[in-house]
Amino acid sequence: MTKLEMIANSIVSDIERGALREGDQLPSEEKLAEQHGVSVGTVQKALERLSQSGIISRQHGRGTFVSGSRMAPADLRYVRFQDAEGRDLTSYVHVRSVRQIKQKGAWSDFLGGDAFVRVERTVGFGSRLELYSEFWLREEEFVRLHGVSHRSFEKSVRTLLDKQLSLPTLRVDQWVCFAPLTASAARVLGLEAGQPGFVMEMRGYTLRDRPLSYQRLSSGPFSERFVIVR
Repeated sequence: MTKLEMIANSIVSDIERGALREGDQLPSEEKLAEQHGVSVGTVQKALERLSQSGIISRQHGRGTFVSGSRMAPADLRYVRFQDAEGRDLTSYVHVRSVRQIKQKGAWSDFLGGDAFVRVERTVGFGSRLELYSEFWLREEEFVRLHGVSHRSFEKSVRTLLDKQLSLPTLRVDQWVCFAPLTASAARVLGLEAGQPGFVMEMRGYTLRDRPLSYQRLSSGPFSERFVIVR
Protein backbone atom coordinates (compact mmCIF):
# COMPACT_ATOMS: atom_id res chain seq x y z
CA MET A 1 0.00 0.00 0.00
CA THR A 2 1.41 3.39 -1.00
CA LYS A 3 1.57 6.36 1.39
CA LEU A 4 -1.15 8.05 -0.64
CA GLU A 5 -3.45 5.04 -0.27
CA MET A 6 -2.63 4.80 3.45
CA ILE A 7 -3.81 8.38 4.05
CA ALA A 8 -6.94 8.00 1.95
CA ASN A 9 -7.85 4.71 3.65
CA SER A 10 -7.33 6.25 7.09
CA ILE A 11 -9.74 9.10 6.34
CA VAL A 12 -12.35 6.75 4.88
CA SER A 13 -12.03 4.47 7.93
CA ASP A 14 -12.68 7.46 10.23
CA ILE A 15 -15.83 8.25 8.25
CA GLU A 16 -17.05 4.64 8.27
CA ARG A 17 -16.66 4.23 12.04
CA GLY A 18 -18.33 7.57 12.75
CA ALA A 19 -15.27 9.50 13.95
CA LEU A 20 -15.90 11.87 11.03
CA ARG A 21 -19.42 12.69 9.88
CA GLU A 22 -20.88 14.57 6.95
CA GLY A 23 -20.08 18.27 7.40
CA ASP A 24 -17.12 17.70 9.74
CA GLN A 25 -13.88 19.48 8.93
CA LEU A 26 -10.71 17.45 8.47
CA PRO A 27 -7.43 18.47 10.12
CA SER A 28 -5.21 20.81 8.10
CA GLU A 29 -2.93 19.39 5.41
CA GLU A 30 0.07 20.15 7.62
CA LYS A 31 -1.50 18.30 10.57
CA LEU A 32 -2.35 15.28 8.43
CA ALA A 33 1.19 15.23 7.05
CA GLU A 34 2.57 15.27 10.59
CA GLN A 35 0.19 12.51 11.73
CA HIS A 36 1.13 10.18 8.88
CA GLY A 37 4.80 11.10 8.56
CA VAL A 38 4.52 12.17 4.92
CA SER A 39 4.93 15.34 2.90
CA VAL A 40 2.17 17.90 2.47
CA GLY A 41 2.28 17.14 -1.26
CA THR A 42 1.37 13.50 -0.60
CA VAL A 43 -1.52 14.59 1.62
CA GLN A 44 -2.76 16.94 -1.10
CA LYS A 45 -2.77 14.13 -3.66
CA ALA A 46 -4.72 11.85 -1.28
CA LEU A 47 -7.26 14.59 -0.57
CA GLU A 48 -7.64 15.28 -4.27
CA ARG A 49 -8.40 11.62 -4.91
CA LEU A 50 -11.10 11.60 -2.21
CA SER A 51 -12.46 14.90 -3.50
CA GLN A 52 -12.85 13.50 -7.01
CA SER A 53 -14.81 10.60 -5.52
CA GLY A 54 -17.16 13.01 -3.77
CA ILE A 55 -16.22 11.77 -0.29
CA ILE A 56 -14.81 15.15 0.78
CA SER A 57 -15.00 18.72 -0.52
CA ARG A 58 -12.09 21.15 -0.52
CA GLN A 59 -13.22 24.73 0.00
CA HIS A 60 -10.72 27.46 -0.77
CA GLY A 61 -9.93 29.54 2.29
CA ARG A 62 -12.05 27.35 4.58
CA GLY A 63 -10.57 23.86 4.60
CA THR A 64 -11.59 20.30 3.76
CA PHE A 65 -14.94 18.82 4.79
CA VAL A 66 -16.69 15.44 4.70
CA SER A 67 -19.30 15.73 1.96
CA GLY A 68 -19.95 12.36 0.39
CA SER A 69 -23.33 10.75 0.89
CA ARG A 70 -22.83 7.21 2.07
CA MET A 71 -24.84 4.55 0.29
CA ALA A 72 -25.91 1.31 1.90
CA PRO A 73 -25.26 -1.84 -0.17
CA ALA A 74 -29.00 -2.04 -0.89
CA ASP A 75 -28.83 1.34 -2.67
CA LEU A 76 -26.53 -0.21 -5.26
CA ARG A 77 -29.24 -2.61 -6.28
CA TYR A 78 -27.54 -4.39 -9.15
CA VAL A 79 -23.81 -4.29 -8.42
CA ARG A 80 -21.52 -4.88 -5.46
CA PHE A 81 -17.79 -4.67 -4.87
CA GLN A 82 -16.20 -6.79 -2.18
CA ASP A 83 -12.82 -7.08 -0.49
CA ALA A 84 -10.74 -10.25 -0.41
CA GLU A 85 -12.74 -11.51 2.59
CA GLY A 86 -16.05 -11.13 0.75
CA ARG A 87 -17.23 -8.06 2.66
CA ASP A 88 -19.18 -5.41 0.74
CA LEU A 89 -17.21 -2.20 0.26
CA THR A 90 -18.93 0.95 1.49
CA SER A 91 -19.74 3.35 -1.34
CA TYR A 92 -20.07 7.11 -1.53
CA VAL A 93 -21.96 8.89 -4.31
CA HIS A 94 -21.43 12.38 -5.67
CA VAL A 95 -23.79 14.06 -8.15
CA ARG A 96 -21.79 15.95 -10.77
CA SER A 97 -24.68 17.24 -12.87
CA VAL A 98 -28.34 16.80 -13.79
CA ARG A 99 -28.90 18.06 -17.34
CA GLN A 100 -31.63 18.10 -19.94
CA ILE A 101 -30.24 16.91 -23.26
CA LYS A 102 -31.42 16.23 -26.79
CA GLN A 103 -28.42 14.21 -27.99
CA LYS A 104 -29.14 10.80 -29.42
CA GLY A 105 -27.46 7.59 -28.42
CA ALA A 106 -28.09 4.12 -27.06
CA TRP A 107 -30.33 5.70 -24.41
CA SER A 108 -32.62 7.35 -26.99
CA ASP A 109 -32.81 4.16 -29.04
CA PHE A 110 -34.07 2.36 -25.95
CA LEU A 111 -36.22 5.01 -24.25
CA GLY A 112 -37.70 6.65 -27.33
CA GLY A 113 -38.68 10.31 -27.50
CA ASP A 114 -36.69 13.44 -28.30
CA ALA A 115 -35.72 14.96 -24.94
CA PHE A 116 -33.94 13.34 -21.99
CA VAL A 117 -32.34 14.07 -18.64
CA ARG A 118 -28.89 12.72 -17.83
CA VAL A 119 -27.83 12.29 -14.21
CA GLU A 120 -24.03 12.22 -14.03
CA ARG A 121 -22.51 10.81 -10.85
CA THR A 122 -19.34 9.28 -9.44
CA VAL A 123 -19.46 6.40 -6.98
CA GLY A 124 -16.35 5.93 -4.88
CA PHE A 125 -15.55 2.81 -2.89
CA GLY A 126 -13.28 4.30 -0.26
CA SER A 127 -9.95 4.95 -1.93
CA ARG A 128 -9.99 1.61 -3.75
CA LEU A 129 -11.84 2.39 -6.96
CA GLU A 130 -14.24 4.79 -8.58
CA LEU A 131 -17.16 4.33 -10.96
CA TYR A 132 -18.48 6.92 -13.38
CA SER A 133 -22.25 6.64 -13.72
CA GLU A 134 -24.54 8.11 -16.37
CA PHE A 135 -28.29 7.60 -15.89
CA TRP A 136 -30.82 8.66 -18.53
CA LEU A 137 -34.59 8.98 -18.32
CA ARG A 138 -37.16 10.69 -20.50
CA GLU A 139 -37.67 14.38 -19.82
CA GLU A 140 -41.38 13.79 -19.29
CA GLU A 141 -40.61 11.55 -16.29
CA PHE A 142 -38.13 14.06 -14.87
CA VAL A 143 -40.68 16.90 -15.09
CA ARG A 144 -43.10 14.81 -13.04
CA LEU A 145 -40.52 14.74 -10.23
CA HIS A 146 -41.42 18.41 -9.63
CA GLY A 147 -37.90 19.77 -9.48
CA VAL A 148 -36.35 17.47 -6.88
CA SER A 149 -32.98 18.68 -5.59
CA HIS A 150 -29.69 17.35 -6.90
CA ARG A 151 -29.06 15.75 -3.51
CA SER A 152 -32.08 13.52 -4.11
CA PHE A 153 -30.03 11.80 -6.81
CA GLU A 154 -27.34 10.84 -4.29
CA LYS A 155 -29.50 7.85 -3.45
CA SER A 156 -30.93 5.21 -5.77
CA VAL A 157 -32.54 6.92 -8.77
CA ARG A 158 -34.70 3.85 -9.35
CA THR A 159 -36.05 4.09 -5.80
CA LEU A 160 -36.80 7.77 -6.39
CA LEU A 161 -38.81 6.94 -9.53
CA ASP A 162 -40.67 4.25 -7.65
CA LYS A 163 -41.58 6.37 -4.62
CA GLN A 164 -42.25 9.67 -6.39
CA LEU A 165 -43.88 8.46 -9.62
CA SER A 166 -45.05 4.92 -8.78
CA LEU A 167 -42.83 3.62 -11.58
CA PRO A 168 -40.99 0.62 -10.13
CA THR A 169 -38.13 -0.99 -12.01
CA LEU A 170 -39.45 -4.51 -12.54
CA ARG A 171 -36.81 -5.88 -14.90
CA VAL A 172 -33.26 -4.96 -15.87
CA ASP A 173 -31.16 -6.11 -18.82
CA GLN A 174 -27.42 -6.03 -18.05
CA TRP A 175 -24.33 -6.17 -20.27
CA VAL A 176 -20.70 -6.04 -19.21
CA CYS A 177 -17.79 -5.53 -21.60
CA PHE A 178 -14.23 -4.28 -21.84
CA ALA A 179 -14.30 -1.36 -24.26
CA PRO A 180 -12.75 2.08 -24.95
CA LEU A 181 -13.96 4.63 -22.40
CA THR A 182 -15.88 7.67 -23.58
CA ALA A 183 -14.13 11.04 -23.40
CA SER A 184 -16.32 12.16 -20.47
CA ALA A 185 -15.75 8.95 -18.49
CA ALA A 186 -12.00 9.04 -19.08
CA ARG A 187 -11.77 12.70 -18.05
CA VAL A 188 -13.63 12.17 -14.77
CA LEU A 189 -11.70 9.00 -13.93
CA GLY A 190 -8.36 10.62 -14.75
CA LEU A 191 -7.61 8.21 -17.61
CA GLU A 192 -6.74 8.68 -21.26
CA ALA A 193 -9.63 9.02 -23.70
CA GLY A 194 -10.12 5.80 -25.65
CA GLN A 195 -8.29 3.72 -23.03
CA PRO A 196 -9.99 0.33 -22.59
CA GLY A 197 -11.96 0.00 -19.39
CA PHE A 198 -14.84 -1.73 -17.66
CA VAL A 199 -18.25 -0.75 -19.06
CA MET A 200 -21.62 -1.97 -17.78
CA GLU A 201 -24.93 -1.01 -19.39
CA MET A 202 -28.33 -1.50 -17.76
CA ARG A 203 -31.77 -1.05 -19.31
CA GLY A 204 -34.63 -0.77 -16.84
CA TYR A 205 -38.28 -1.63 -17.54
CA THR A 206 -41.35 -0.65 -15.53
CA LEU A 207 -45.04 -1.56 -15.64
CA ARG A 208 -46.24 -3.35 -18.81
CA ASP A 209 -42.57 -3.85 -19.71
CA ARG A 210 -42.25 -0.19 -20.68
CA PRO A 211 -38.68 1.20 -21.03
CA LEU A 212 -37.94 3.44 -18.04
CA SER A 213 -34.22 4.10 -17.65
CA TYR A 214 -30.83 3.57 -19.24
CA GLN A 215 -27.62 3.52 -17.23
CA ARG A 216 -23.94 3.17 -18.10
CA LEU A 217 -21.20 2.51 -15.52
CA SER A 218 -17.53 2.96 -16.43
CA SER A 219 -14.29 2.29 -14.60
CA GLY A 220 -10.61 1.76 -15.13
CA PRO A 221 -8.90 -1.50 -14.08
CA PHE A 222 -9.69 -2.80 -10.59
CA SER A 223 -8.77 -5.87 -8.54
CA GLU A 224 -11.75 -5.95 -6.16
CA ARG A 225 -14.43 -8.62 -6.48
CA PHE A 226 -17.30 -7.48 -8.68
CA VAL A 227 -20.71 -9.01 -7.97
CA ILE A 228 -23.72 -8.67 -10.28
CA VAL A 229 -26.98 -8.91 -8.37
CA ARG A 230 -29.89 -10.50 -10.23
